[in-house]
Amino acid sequence: MVFLVAMLVTFFVAVYSYQMQLSYGKRIFENLVERQTEILKEFIGNDLDQIGTGANFFYSVDRSQWGQFQTFAGEVIASSNTLVTLQWMQKVEKQDIPQFLLQARQDIPNFELYTVPKDKSLTYGYVMPSGEPIFVARDIYPVNPVNQKVLGFYDARMRFQLILDNMRTHHQVSVSDKVRLLQDGHNKATKKDGILVYHPVFDRTNDQKLIGVVIGVIRTSHYFDALMTRTATKAELDVRVVDLGFDAEDDPVLFESKNWQQSSGYEINTIIQLPNREWSVSFRLAEDITVNDQLILAAITVGGFVIALLLSYIMFLQVRAQSHLESLLEERTEELRFMVNHDALTGLYNRRAFNELIAQAIDEERPFTLVGFDIDKFKSINDNYGHPGGDQVLSHVANTVKRYLHPDDHLMRLGGDEFCIISTVVNVDELSRYLEGIRQAMCDHTTQIGEHAVTCTLSIGAVIRKSEGAEQIMQLADAQLYLSKEAGRNRVTIAQEVDEQS
Repeated sequence: MVFLVAMLVTFFVAVYSYQMQLSYGKRIFENLVERQTEILKEFIGNDLDQIGTGANFFYSVDRSQWGQFQTFAGEVIASSNTLVTLQWMQKVEKQDIPQFLLQARQDIPNFELYTVPKDKSLTYGYVMPSGEPIFVARDIYPVNPVNQKVLGFYDARMRFQLILDNMRTHHQVSVSDKVRLLQDGHNKATKKDGILVYHPVFDRTNDQKLIGVVIGVIRTSHYFDALMTRTATKAELDVRVVDLGFDAEDDPVLFESKNWQQSSGYEINTIIQLPNREWSVSFRLAEDITVNDQLILAAITVGGFVIALLLSYIMFLQVRAQSHLESLLEERTEELRFMVNHDALTGLYNRRAFNELIAQAIDEERPFTLVGFDIDKFKSINDNYGHPGGDQVLSHVANTVKRYLHPDDHLMRLGGDEFCIISTVVNVDELSRYLEGIRQAMCDHTTQIGEHAVTCTLSIGAVIRKSEGAEQIMQLADAQLYLSKEAGRNRVTIAQEVDEQS
């Protein structure tokens, strides 16, 4: 009877342990799915924001400055691990094509227009059926032999015309379905490994006139390889991402784990909303419990009469282990929450936090000044001291500016060497002294890189908000920053009030 009771107790303990492991594994799995989905959304949102800054460049600067796109795009690309190419598609009317080609060939002697019509091979020259304007790849970053093949390309397909119509109507970014990148060649057998993000650029004097499109090229395998790396645990997890948007019906699967079709198990589906489409992300737990847990249950069953004597101790160990795992999970979650709103290198607020802070200030009608600044000739610092030296300079700038920051002000790193301050100082004279103090502090402080004492300077632009929205005040601050650069760098430029009757 003692043996039978002990085995019965063992049986119930084994069943109970199995259910506990199953429930706990599902909770961990659900938390993992939620966390990874949010991180993926954040990565995509960051890329959309970065591409948007490229569009703001062409919107906010004069046409004569468009040649600086390479420098600007380099900083944008450097701030993203998934955005591989940024290109400028300039609108060209049919009658302006000869003049456009003449100007383009001054920079690129072999510049030619070409397109790849639907179900046809590469075709040179203008082929639009009704004399429509075309959007031509005029500039691209990075410049390399692969990307240079894209220069001169324009899209003659109907779906691109629909994208243009959508952008004209809604003035918002548009995301493509899975595409075969021109950088990978024109062979139709080439794997479709990218998406294109189209960001419209409208004329500053006529917000209905589309003058070009900035296209960000994202290699989707970077997203999903990182996703699989982050979800790698002792449990077998499979992931599948399906595009539910327009024109994706012929090939909707963006990513699928190699064992997805053969696996089965507990599955969770989530939806990621993009500006004009949806992605369905499915996570599947292929095993209810791990192999290690199966061995533990087998050991409990076989050695029941011994384990019965030690059951209370074993359960104590399991509860303690579970508590420890949950504690580790909570710590990791807190780290991820911090990473969502902070820059990993400097510890400052990042662009996502900046968007929230400036939107909150505008919604609450709080008076504030937006200050934008970057490091003069930062590229030469990277060239001379390498990226580790560049990172040290970025940290040096962040730490120095923080020491001179007003208590209620917020300092943020938007990407690359681009920083901004949301300041409560709204008096022009006080603001000028404040910013000059920061500028002079950078001149007075050095950082040691190896054997070299390095001093860097800042170009600063600021605008005191009156009634502008977020996009408008950012563009105004950028314009002041460019004025500082054009005036010789290491300067502070503050937007002056405009007479209301002017």
